[in-house]
This record gives sequence, C-alpha cells and structure tokens, in this order.
Amino acid sequence: MSIEQDSVNTIKKLALEMICRAESGHCGSALDCAPILYAIYREANVATKDQLYLNRDRIVLSNGHACASLYAILHLFNFGLTIDDLKDFRVLGSFTPGHPELVTNGVDCATGLLGQGCANAVGFALAESILRAKYNRPRFKIFDHYTYLVCGDGDLMEGVSFESFALAGKWGLNKLITIYNKNDMTIDGSLNMVSSEDVKQRFVSQGFNVLECDNSVAKLIPAIEQAKTSDKPTIIISHTKIAQGTMYENSPLAHGHCFNSRDVVRLCKLWQLDTEPFKVKLDVYKHFRELENSANKKYDKWCALLKKYKLKYHKAYNDLFSDKQKTILKALNVKFNKLPLSTMTANHQLLQAYAHADTNFVGGCADLAKSTLCKIDLGGQYSVKKQDAKNIAFGVRESAMGGIMNGLVLHGGLKGFVSTFLTFSDYMRPGIRMSAIMNVPLLYIFTHDSISLGQDGTTHQPVEQLESLRIMPSVMVFRPADANETKFGYMWYAKNQVPTILCLSKVEIEPNKHVTYKDFARGAYIYSREKDTTLNAILVATGSEIDVALRAKKLLEYKGYSVRLVSIPCRELFERQDEDYKSTVLPTDFPTKVSVEAGVTRGWDSLTGRFGKSVGVNTFGESGTTAELYDLFGLTAVNIANITIDLINKNKTY
Repeated sequence: MSIEQDSVNTIKKLALEMICRAESGHCGSALDCAPILYAIYREANVATKDQLYLNRDRIVLSNGHACASLYAILHLFNFGLTIDDLKDFRVLGSFTPGHPELVTNGVDCATGLLGQGCANAVGFALAESILRAKYNRPRFKIFDHYTYLVCGDGDLMEGVSFESFALAGKWGLNKLITIYNKNDMTIDGSLNMVSSEDVKQRFVSQGFNVLECDNSVAKLIPAIEQAKTSDKPTIIISHTKIAQGTMYENSPLAHGHCFNSRDVVRLCKLWQLDTEPFKVKLDVYKHFRELENSANKKYDKWCALLKKYKLKYHKAYNDLFSDKQKTILKALNVKFNKLPLSTMTANHQLLQAYAHADTNFVGGCADLAKSTLCKIDLGGQYSVKKQDAKNIAFGVRESAMGGIMNGLVLHGGLKGFVSTFLTFSDYMRPGIRMSAIMNVPLLYIFTHDSISLGQDGTTHQPVEQLESLRIMPSVMVFRPADANETKFGYMWYAKNQVPTILCLSKVEIEPNKHVTYKDFARGAYIYSREKDTTLNAILVATGSEIDVALRAKKLLEYKGYSVRLVSIPCRELFERQDEDYKSTVLPTDFPTKVSVEAGVTRGWDSLTGRFGKSVGVNTFGESGTTAELYDLFGLTAVNIANITIDLINKNKTY
C-alpha cells in the first residue's frame, strides 16, 4: 500500500477512534474528508514554526462536523495536537472541540453553522487579493497564497453560501479553491429528497471554474493543480458515497456516531493498520515530517523575502505592520462644524478620519451606502480591475457580508466595517455571533436605529433588534446620543478591538459639549445634573431619545421638580463598572427612575428597578411620520414628564 493511502487511512482510523472514544461525533463526513484534507495539506503553504504567518494558505473546513479528520491531520502534521488531545475529542476544555474553533492550533476559523465557513473563505481570498494588489512589488510577492475551502451538501443548501459564492465569482477570486464533498446524503436521508439543482451549472452561472473527480488522492491532487491555473475561483466537485468502503456506505446512519470499536478494528485490518487505538505507523509519521519540513522551507524563503522587502520598501512595510492606534485616536479627535447633526452624519465624518489614519481599514454596505452614509470618500470601489480599493459593494447580501468580512479581518493585515439598517441586522445574526465567538474586531455600523425610520412601516422599523443584540455575549453594543458620543464610540473601538456595534440615528440634535471619553467609556454618565440636592427623579435615555428626555427634564424643572438625566450609550459597559460608580450615577435605593428608548422595554428594569418605569415601543411600529409615531408611542416630552410626575407621587411613600 502506498504511503499516500496509508496516510489517508490513518486519518480515517484516528477520526473514527476519536468519535468512538467520545461516543459522539460525525463519522461519515470525517471519513469522506480524509482524502480531501490530505490532498490539500500535501502541498499546503503552511508553517508549524509560525502557525499565523501572514502568507500561509488558509484552510477552511466549512462542514465543521467533519473536524475529527482535521484534528487527525493537524496531529500528524505536527501542529501541536498530541495523541492525548485526540483522545480528549469533545471533552470539556480540550483543544479538540466538537466543531473547529480558534483554540486549536492550525484552525483558521471557527465553523459549525453550515455555510458560514464558505463566507469566511471568500473573505480570506478577498483579503489576499486586496493585500496582494496593495503591497506586492516586482519580484516581491509577499502575498501569494491560496484559500482552500472544504464544504458539503449542507453548506450549499444554506443561503449564505450562495450569496458568498456569487460575490467570489463576480470578484474573480481565482485563489479560492473549493472542494465540495458531494456524497448526496443528509441526516434525514438522500439529498434528492430536498434538492434537484444542478450544482455544476449553478457554479458556472456564478462565474466559477468547475472541475469534477472522484474522492481519491490520485484524482484530487491533479484537480487542485489544475485549479491553480484558472483565472476564476474553482470548485472541485468530489463525488463519493458517504462512509465509502465501510459497512455503513451510502447510509444516512453514517452521518452520526454509528461505528463501534469492533467496526474500527475490522476496518483497521482491512486498511492494514495497527488495531491498537491511536497507534500510528512510524512510516506515516516520517512521511508527515517530510511534508512539514517542506512547508517550513517555504516559510523560511518567505521570511528572507520579507526581510529584503523591508529594506527596499520600508514605507510599505511599516504601513502593513505598524501599530496605528495612536494615529487613529489623533485623527478621530475631529471637530464637528455644522450643528446640530445626526449620529449618522457624524459617523460619516468619523469613518473618513479612521480610514485616513488606518490605510488598511476597508468595508462596505449591503446596497445602502447612500442611505447609511457609510462609504470611504476617495477610497474607490473594489473590483477585478481595482483590487486595492477600500469600499466593497456587497449588493443586497447582508448574510454574506457579515461572514465575508469576518474572514477578511481574520486573515490579518486588514481591519473592517460593515453597514446596513438596524432592522436588517437580523440577516446578519449568524455572522455577528461568529464574530463574538472568534473575537473578530469587526465594526458593525447599523443606522436608522428606531421607529424614526417612519413611513417605511413596521418591516423597516427596528423594535426588538437593539435589545436582542445586547444579550449576545462578547459583543459591545453602543447607541450614542450625539456626535461626541459617536466619536468616543470610534475611539473605544480603536482602543479595544473587539466586535463592536454602533446603532445610529438620522435625528439631528445638539451634541453635549461636556461629555468626556472617560464618561463614555464607563457606559453611562450624568448627561445633565439636577438643579438642587433634593432629587425627585432620574431620567435615563439612549440615542436620539436623549433629546426628548432633555426636553422632558426641562418641563419637569419648570414645574418645580429636580431631575437628573443619565445617558447610557452602552449598557454592557455600565454593568461592568464598580458599585460605587454605578450608585453615583443611578443609585439603586432611589425609586423614581424612568428609562426612555424607542425599542422594547425589556431589560431596562435591571436599571430602573421595581419602582421605576420604562417608556418604549413594545409592539411593532406603524407607517407614519417620525412625529406621528413618537406621539403614538408616547415618546414625547409631555408624556414622559407626566409619567415621571405620576411615578414621583406614587413613590412618595417609599
């Protein structure tokens, strides 16, 4: 038996032993992906000595349920996974979780939600294209690598993959090589129960080079080499039967944990491998050391090239590798000349400042740049002919936009933003969630953040989106009240580099000249203090509702009440503050607190307390002007003042 076949069979053996030991996992796809992953890694431009090196090939297993095979080959290739790590497959806290995550050396992105890996892979290839166009010089190809995507039938059924591949074809990302593990089987049965599309013609229509072969190393390696000669992205349709060559071949049972230890022993004998669990032939280890050494030599050659590049193109080198945070923060210290203005308008000015300071800050909108004002002036638009541009047109593809930009930022060398209306963030939730899981510092700019969207009606008016985003772990959600808070939101993002969401309004208000970054970074601060020491009520507001609340405060003061107004641009940040600060801003033992936000009121009781009240929108909006809608839902100064007075009277006995 050849060393290639021994290697593939060893990957299968280890994968099955991992799944049997865990009594959990996905056998069929792991078996199918063994030859595919071997064919990729055999010639891959990766380096175990520097696993995050910038010019490495990116390898994405979108059908992440097949990860047992990926872990097996990462062990054999010496990426740091030990046999004990393989034995800990799916064990709490292990480096071999149930689907690929970034805790594992050699994993380029977390996958599990089918189709998201497809979008990430397009993002990786897009990043390589942009960086190649911007930084490569004659005889200095410091960016020259491929993105390999492995996917299955489930990935191609998810809409995000269709959106993403359409863009890959439009952009001519010829360094994207997709290998489609076509076993025509789903969990519930044969693929033909739910699909009759001609996949080949689908990808031809999307601008792909399409190749077909069987699921053998002998056919896959030449197909990959042929794909590298194409001026289009390539998909290799690898035809197989699920769990081919085993007792569960072509059975939907093979998708899950179906093999037992006796089955594995029988297969090991068939494959001429040691039947002892997790035992690997020395010849296989030796073969992979040769592959590893060959890959590391490519890395050494690149490092030598980069050293020469640094000397010859010092400015470009510094632009790529230098820390730009100080430059960005200085650039963001802008002055807003035309007042009042909306947070959307302020955002446009701040976006220009950020992009000017960080030349590798790129992004785009889902066909809404004219509405969200999220376009980098003079940044050009990315296309096949202009690959060093800063603006990316995604079309009406919010889902793909999120996943693609996750991949682009994960690639390294670039930072990014995306933008759409807040209500359309629902299309992006899987991508936002993956940003949070992987800690991808993507800036989400969601505009038209309330019912002030007006006459477009209920479908376009966000009501529950803001609160639903706040409850997502590891994402920071800001709803700035004015231009200065928006500026500080950008500064916070520049300093912290975590997944960050800005929710912006088109309502024009005067900015608070007294707010400081320190105030803002605590998540909440006193926007307007009470007139005397006898405090009657505290109003709490976010976003453009701060203006309504401020007018309500003035009405209450006119009637003799002493009222404090608190702005809460980020509830998550405020909740992290120490109790001393929180009690200074919103004392827990003070009963009369009223929150004002043009969205669902759920969640605000944690700050207003059981004796407080929340003014918001707990039904879907209506089609009408902003004034009509604010009046309908009670978001007026008069109504807020009346509610506050009633609450003051009610709480007198407290």
